[in-house]
Amino acid sequence: MYVKSTLTALAIASLVATTGNAQTVGVAASGQGSFTYGAASAIAKVVSENTDLQMRVQPTGGSNIWVPQLNAQAKDFGMLATYETWLANRGRLIYKKKHENLRAVSVMAPLTPGLFVRKDSPYKKIGDLKGARVSSGFTTQKVIAEVIKGHLANAGLTYDDVKKVPAPNVVRAAGDFAQGKTDALFFALGSGKILQASAKVGGVRFLSLDPSPEAWKRLQGVIPMAYQMHVKPAKRFHGVTAPSTAMAYDLLIITHANQSADVVYKVTKAMHGNKKDMAAVFPVLKQFSQKKMAKKGPLSYHPGAIKFYREKGLWPPKN
Repeated sequence: MYVKSTLTALAIASLVATTGNAQTVGVAASGQGSFTYGAASAIAKVVSENTDLQMRVQPTGGSNIWVPQLNAQAKDFGMLATYETWLANRGRLIYKKKHENLRAVSVMAPLTPGLFVRKDSPYKKIGDLKGARVSSGFTTQKVIAEVIKGHLANAGLTYDDVKKVPAPNVVRAAGDFAQGKTDALFFALGSGKILQASAKVGGVRFLSLDPSPEAWKRLQGVIPMAYQMHVKPAKRFHGVTAPSTAMAYDLLIITHANQSADVVYKVTKAMHGNKKDMAAVFPVLKQFSQKKMAKKGPLSYHPGAIKFYREKGLWPPKN
């Protein structure tokens, strides 16, 4: 009994010591219920379980807050869409200076934001939102206002055609929608927050984009790297009630140029080898492709990620 107890105590002590000695790194994302929070949670789980690192999700009020911090090496990793990495790296639009210290680690999955309305609302297409109440401002997540502009442009509308309801970020805007303060919900397909809002308003319905060349040209005039994604009703796409067209751009996990190459290598390897476990946490990551982790894009890749991709024959990117 004494030996068994001693061995058990030693095993527990060893586990605690191992955890205590593990290097802790953070991955910044938007608030709970968001697409980026879901993806970050999945990554943090497989990194913590398959490496000697402990990764923690760091929810923030928005990318305006954490992107400059990551660029200044005050954050370790973050989840960001290609459109915003392009804006940040080049110091355009919502970013007043170039954030040249950002580096890509991996492409995770298509990020497919869109507009939803109440299931019983009279709005059947985006063009019907003229005169409706739509979230605006997004002071801590300014990129969202630009993406909504792209959706409105697809239907030949601008923000001047709707009643603007200021919100600091998408999570707060989702709360406004659930409370009946706005007529449209803007969120990424597959996000938990859509389910939460839907439960409060009696169901939601996705508004399809117009896939015609003229309409898509108007959208890409705002969001140049947007591509079409055709979505069908599915459990992971709550609110999609008919075959529809959504816009998509890639979600990346990024870091800064001076991050340890060894740390980035371990994170990259953990994601590559544990797709099923990531998808179990965040089902949208069923779309994660090991073969497409490295793609040509607006950011240079971190040397630690490149080392792993070379070992797997994935470097240089072919797309």
